[in-house]
Amino acid sequence: MRKFLAAGLAVVTLAMVLLFAHSRALGQAAKSVDPIFGRWMMDQTKSVNNRRGDHATFPTQHVRILAPEGDGVRNTLANTPTSAPEYSYAASFDGKDHPDSRFPGRDQTLAHWHLAPDVIVRQQKTDGKTSEWVIYTVSSDGNVFTSISWAPSNPELQDVQVFTRGN
Repeated sequence: MRKFLAAGLAVVTLAMVLLFAHSRALGQAAKSVDPIFGRWMMDQTKSVNNRRGDHATFPTQHVRILAPEGDGVRNTLANTPTSAPEYSYAASFDGKDHPDSRFPGRDQTLAHWHLAPDVIVRQQKTDGKTSEWVIYTVSSDGNVFTSISWAPSNPELQDVQVFTRGN
């Protein structure tokens, strides 16, 4: 029962996001004052790595930096506050599939939508099929950033990453 509830919640959330996305032309232009942009430090006590169904904690404190770039975002992730970035890529908020520069040589694309100043949605496709959804949100006070991701094949297995604003 719990598995069906989680899967239903993921489907309803995705449907609402897509409905919201299609109700706007192509989302919103990035503005440096949008609360979603900034340097974010993972709160490991509130984050859950559940992609394998084991409700594991993240072994390191990830750092994510979202910065406006051109008509989109620069998304940078480091596995620790002192390590070099695991990846950093620029993406347009046009909702179109673009090659995923994180994995050169793979048939993998990313599409991004900036639905509101506090919401970004990312769709990853592998071999032309959706392989991951990610929703980035920031709290109304602008101090907590949350990333929820899942694979469509197992929507009940969601990673939840909670971050607080860093310096």
